Amino acid sequence: MRYSDNLHDKKWGRGWDADAVFTLFLSLTIGVATLGLTHLWTFARILFVARSAPATPASFPALAILGNRLNSNGSPSRDFRQRLEHGLLLWRTSGPFDILVIGGAVSSELSEAGAGQTYLQEHGVESAYIHQEATSLNTLENFRHARAWFAGFPSAGVVSNRYHLARVLDLARGLGLQVQPCAAENKLHFWRHWHRWLLETMFLHWYWSGRWYAQLTGNRRMLEKISVVSDNQHSA
Repeated sequence: MRYSDNLHDKKWGRGWDADAVFTLFLSLTIGVATLGLTHLWTFARILFVARSAPATPASFPALAILGNRLNSNGSPSRDFRQRLEHGLLLWRTSGPFDILVIGGAVSSELSEAGAGQTYLQEHGVESAYIHQEATSLNTLENFRHARAWFAGFPSAGVVSNRYHLARVLDLARGLGLQVQPCAAENKLHFWRHWHRWLLETMFLHWYWSGRWYAQLTGNRRMLEKISVVSDNQHSA
């Protein structure tokens, strides 16, 4: 039976809807049906991007820094601080240039982008160079809402931890954004973040399962969430 489009307005919680629930179930089903081989392929891709990503892109006129959940006191977490510190290093050595800090408010009134901007300003970046995308609840929404900012540059560097970069690239490029990966760490530290690698495998497999389904079935509503192509189709 075909998945019914009339479920798409049902809300399941912050950042969730019927499409998210359906594609998560689809992702798990594909994983079971393939005896985990598709998850293994996804993990291999994440590891490949993590190993090959440069700490400094060849050239970039602007930089986006991906947020991460804040500590209970509203300060950036260790991974987020690492991303911000690397952004600061690039700004000091290759700047000045515009910086977009990305991340909404998940568990507190303070957004990740707001905390990131405060951190950058406290460490010497002038406020005129800092921009925020603070309205989103997940990485895909982050990029969708920031498309206008990315459109102002031929390409932009995107800073995140190595375990996160494969999903960052696939989501951004799926939306037609010209981005260059920029690893927050100089070296790959697998065991320090082993649980994050497993989560990223699940998240990226989930994204690709939904994308394949939307493309195979021509589901424009679902494509609209993950692709720039559907915008043209929708307006046709």
